[in-house]
Amino acid sequence: MLLGWSTAVQARRALTIARTPGATPGQVVTALCTAQLLPAVPGVAAGAPAGLGLYWLFGTQITPPGSWLLTAALVILLAVGALTALPAWAHTRGPAGRALHAEPA
Repeated sequence: MLLGWSTAVQARRALTIARTPGATPGQVVTALCTAQLLPAVPGVAAGAPAGLGLYWLFGTQITPPGSWLLTAALVILLAVGALTALPAWAHTRGPAGRALHAEPA
């Protein structure tokens, strides 16, 4: 998902505010990843059976191997974690004052 300028500034501000009481960059990144993975796990858990049901309804009655389904679920969760962690990690490397002084659009 692409963030607009105002959303990006708000996310940077929230990350910076989390750092001001003394949270380390690693703690901030971990907290943000956890917050993003909490809704992703039930989404994957509900999406896999729903996808199988649609596959059986509109496709063939052959079920893909369970290892494929597990691999797909793990790849999705790893992608969510990586796409959350990389921008957060990049932001926590800069000075906190610059993000606090940025004007929200």
